[in-house]
Amino acid sequence: MKKFALSLILFVIIFGILLYLSPALRHKINSALPQNISQKLQGIQPQILSDKTKPLFKWKNNKGEWLISDTPPSDGTKYETLQYNPNTNVIPSESITGKK
Repeated sequence: MKKFALSLILFVIIFGILLYLSPALRHKINSALPQNISQKLQGIQPQILSDKTKPLFKWKNNKGEWLISDTPPSDGTKYETLQYNPNTNVIPSESITGKK
């Protein structure tokens, strides 16, 4: 298994070097790809990266527990609408955690 993994890594490295050093090989590979592949890839935008976010709804249930969902409660319970910034850093800084 180790020999196979090392052989595969070696093959990828050699192929990468050949591709980097040989413009003719690079051109041959690029010409074999569909011409509009880059245009198709540019049109794809993951929803995670979108600046538009759906609102969240926050309310307390009968037990006094806070619930947060992407759909409002259907039983007429009062709820609070939350908006959030998708670009917010979710990793706490070391000043909060005390870890380096």
